[in-house]
Amino acid sequence: MPDNSGSQAHEPILPLRAKAEGAFLALAAGDALGWPQEIARNVQDKGAHVEFKEWTRRSGGRFQPYEEVIHAGDYSDDTQLTLAVARSRTNHGSEWWKAFTKVELPLWMLYERGGGGATKRAVKAWSNGKPPWKSDKSDGVRRYFEAGGNGVAMRVLPHALFLVGQEDPAALMYDVILDGSTTHGHPRALVGATVYAYAAWSLARKSGTLRFGELLDALLDESPKWSKFPESDRNDRTWFAIADRATSGRYELIWNQTIGEMRTLLEKARKGIQAGALADDHAVLKELGCFGRAKGAGTVSAAAAAYLVARHAAQPVQGILRAAFEKGADTDTLAAMAGGLMGCLAGVEWLPASWLEVQDAEYLRNIAGRIASGPNGADQSPVELPPSPQSIFSDLTRNGDCEVVLGGLKRVRATALPNPKPIAQSITVQAWRLRTSDGQTMYVTKVDHLRDGRASHTPEPTRPTDPKQVNANEAVESARVSKGSLYAEFCRQLQSHLGSRAMKPKEIGSALDLVPSQVEKWLSQAEQDGRIRRISKKPAKFALCGQKSLR
Repeated sequence: MPDNSGSQAHEPILPLRAKAEGAFLALAAGDALGWPQEIARNVQDKGAHVEFKEWTRRSGGRFQPYEEVIHAGDYSDDTQLTLAVARSRTNHGSEWWKAFTKVELPLWMLYERGGGGATKRAVKAWSNGKPPWKSDKSDGVRRYFEAGGNGVAMRVLPHALFLVGQEDPAALMYDVILDGSTTHGHPRALVGATVYAYAAWSLARKSGTLRFGELLDALLDESPKWSKFPESDRNDRTWFAIADRATSGRYELIWNQTIGEMRTLLEKARKGIQAGALADDHAVLKELGCFGRAKGAGTVSAAAAAYLVARHAAQPVQGILRAAFEKGADTDTLAAMAGGLMGCLAGVEWLPASWLEVQDAEYLRNIAGRIASGPNGADQSPVELPPSPQSIFSDLTRNGDCEVVLGGLKRVRATALPNPKPIAQSITVQAWRLRTSDGQTMYVTKVDHLRDGRASHTPEPTRPTDPKQVNANEAVESARVSKGSLYAEFCRQLQSHLGSRAMKPKEIGSALDLVPSQVEKWLSQAEQDGRIRRISKKPAKFALCGQKSLR
């Protein structure tokens, strides 16, 4: 565990990059192994195995059900969101939180696989220009502060590795809670995340072997470092004021109660491990709550992952398999979290050969290496808002195999896939594989409801024949070179929507899924550039240059 005897930099025996690579690969491998086991109807094998296998998943929920083939080694939201955090930290430095909320989370909804309800509700709020604790929905704020799931703990590994060089974990705890607050408001989610991040930070800094049960001892002994109520560390008190209102002035009390719950869980895990080699993993996990209603709580998952690492540090593969094939548990997240901690301790060499073939293995290695470089190795790229999902889907459905722009991810190559099988007769489903230039794979599906036997979707705009409008098209196209890619994409989409009628700014914002301030900025720019013209002031309406004044 951390050496607090002095302020000298900590030098583990294994290079930090090896630990980071092992952590990212093992997290993704645990995710890929546990994902099929999460839902009973998907389980095809009763025994645990290290090999990835292809399987069929039912997706789309209750009203848009379809079946899709999941390739062997494909990962789910646990790995996706871990990578989203890692990109935010490595690409945007001090603006990582802005990048995470404005770019990564909204884009994640385009390609998410297996995402939790609390996370998706929060992301929808961010996509609409508001944080979830200021939701307009009547029960939105309440549900946000009741969200205590493991959706935070499963994604915070990059923070721990990024800040591993700091002797004091206070900054890490602050960033973990800042990250967690983007999607979850209940202390069970945030405390579970701080415990997990502290465990990862400690293991990544540790040299030598881990004694049987040592991790649990350290988490209990050093609990003041991960349990501090965060309000005193924040300048912005708005969040806490809303939290207090939502909990009738009891938020700090609930936080302290959750710390007590977390310590109790860790003590149960330590008691279970005292049986040594005879410890009954299933019985301990059951005692921790891994098979009951609270199995997805952040605190439960953090305690269970810490137990598995403390119990199986000498045989890390067995610990991850135990998590991935525990029927009735949250298998993908538990195995991913255990895998991340195992990698922080043991690096890469212990990984089975098949796990090195997990989806996007080379990309995982590369981004882990960048995370291991810490703050000094991070880029400070500006945060640019991504195009709306509607515009991306418009490109995909119109062009099939093509290149599309995904904000900070720049251009990605899209390949049309065989359509997934609809279960309901009232829908059609299309699918694409997106491949970024640096090597991440994203799978995107689009569901259309059938009306009178035909898919319901927005028709393609007709190609203009008016010479003035053709010139406007050419001007918009030239903006792709002369202006930023996002502004050019806005102009292209604007061309489509204004092709048939004049529109108000609010209508444009709704059609392109943009916040009002961004619409106003880009409309003003497009007007200055001579691409559109204002045909009325009250109410404000815009049309393409050369277009008749359609009102």
